[in-house]
Amino acid sequence: MSTLTASAAARLRDVMDCPVILPGDHGYDQAKHVWNADIEREPAAIVSCRDAADVARALTWCLDKGVDVTVRGGGHNLAGSAVSDGAVMLDTGGMREVVFDRAAGTVKVGAGCRLGNLDRACADEDVVVPAGTVSHTGVAGLTLGGGNGYLSRMYGLTVDHLLSIELVLADGRIITASDEEHPELFWALRGAGHNFGVAVSFTYRYVPFKKLANVRQAFFATDDRHAVLRFFRDWSYDAPDNVVTYARTVEVPEYWTVVPTEHRGTQIVSVATVQWGEDDPSVTDPMFAQAKAVWDTSYSVPHVELQRACDDDFRYGIRRYWRNGNLREFPDEAIDTVLHWSDRYPGRPLQAGSTIAPHFACPFQMFPRGGQAARVDPWTTAVGDRVEAKFMSSAGAEWVFPSEGPELIEWTRQFDAAMDEYKAGSYVNFTSEIVSAMEARDIYGEKYERLVKIKREYDPGNVFRRGLVDLSGGTDA
Repeated sequence: MSTLTASAAARLRDVMDCPVILPGDHGYDQAKHVWNADIEREPAAIVSCRDAADVARALTWCLDKGVDVTVRGGGHNLAGSAVSDGAVMLDTGGMREVVFDRAAGTVKVGAGCRLGNLDRACADEDVVVPAGTVSHTGVAGLTLGGGNGYLSRMYGLTVDHLLSIELVLADGRIITASDEEHPELFWALRGAGHNFGVAVSFTYRYVPFKKLANVRQAFFATDDRHAVLRFFRDWSYDAPDNVVTYARTVEVPEYWTVVPTEHRGTQIVSVATVQWGEDDPSVTDPMFAQAKAVWDTSYSVPHVELQRACDDDFRYGIRRYWRNGNLREFPDEAIDTVLHWSDRYPGRPLQAGSTIAPHFACPFQMFPRGGQAARVDPWTTAVGDRVEAKFMSSAGAEWVFPSEGPELIEWTRQFDAAMDEYKAGSYVNFTSEIVSAMEARDIYGEKYERLVKIKREYDPGNVFRRGLVDLSGGTDA
C-alpha cells in the first residue's frame, strides 16, 4: 500500500457522491483534527462518508489504487490512528443517527455518534447504554475496545450490551456481524474491533434507568496520601456494584482557591465515589474517614449530567501521552512507586473548569474493576483480562507547547515501566501508541491466536493495519 498523490486525490472526488476534502480546501485543517492535539498528520484526502455505500465505494477505490486508508469515528483515541500522512481518511463522523426499537428494547447508533448524542437520546427514553465517562468520546472506538464507564460495575462493559455491528469489510462487502451472522467476527469485534473493517452502525440492548448519581469527592493532603491509597486498595474493589471509586494523584495549582493556601502547589490525592440510586452515605463514609480532607464536595446529578462532568478536563486542544495498565495487585510498594513518580512530574498545571477529575496536573489515576463486568464469561468477547486484574490505572502527561513533550513522554514511559511488575495487561483504548504484536499478546493472552486467525480470514491483506492493535501474528522481533 502507498500514500496518495495530489492528482490522484483530486480524481477521488469524481467517483464519490459525498464530500471529499483535500489539502488546501476550506475546512481541511478542522476535518483532520483529532482529540489528542499532539497528533499532527496530513491525510491526502478526507472522505466524509454519509452511509455504508459511501464507505464501500471509497474503500474499493483506495484498494484499486493501492492507497492506505484510515478510519475515523469520533477521532478520540490517544494514538491518533484515525489519521496518517498521505493516506485517505474514511470519516464516519457524520453518521450520528440514534434510532430506538422500543418493542425490541434496542437502540441503533451511527458510527459517528459521540457519547453525548447517545446519552441525551437515552435520557429522553429513561434508558441507558452503559458507556464511558466523557461525552465527546466516540461511541465506535469506545465500543470496539470494550467500553468501560461509570456503570460497568452495575451492568458490565459496553460490548456486553452490543447485539450487532454493521460493517464494511476490506473487500467492500457490507455485512452485519452478530451472534447469528459472522459470529467469530462478532466475537473479535467486541474488544479488538479496530482492525477488521469500517463499522458504520451499532445496535445495543438498552437498560431501563432513572437512577441519580450521588457523587462524593475529597482531596487529601500530601502526608495522608499513602494511608488513603491503602484503604482505597482494600475497600473499593469489594464495594457494592452500584459504587464506583476513582483515585488520582493531583498537583493543586496555586490558582485553585477552593483549597486552603497551605495546600496549593502540593501533591495530594483526590478520591471520588459515584453511588447510583439511593444516596446512602454510610456505604462510602469509610473511604472518606481515613484522613481529614482539605477540600470536599457532594452532589447528585442524572447520568447524562455526570457524563459531561469531565468534558472540560479532557477537552480538545491539549497534547497528551498516557500509558495504561491493568493492575493485578497494588501492594504498599506500588503505592510508594506511584507517589515517587507523581512527586517528580515535570509538567505544569493546566487550568480546567470542572472538579470531579481535575486534570490540573494528574500524573496517575486508577479505579477498581470487578462487579458485573468481571462476572461475564471472559470468553464471551475478545476483551482482554476481566478477572485477574483488580484495578485499571493510567500514568500520563498533558501539555500545550510541542517543546514540552519529550520530557513528559519520557517521564511517562519511565513511570509506566516502574509499574510493570504489578500489571496484568492493559486496556487498549487507553494507550498513546499503536499496540504492537508483542503487547497484544500480553493484552489478549490465549485469545490472541484466535484473533489473528479471524483477522486473516476477514482482512487477509491487512488493509486495516492502522487500527489500534497489531493482529498480524508477528513477534516484533
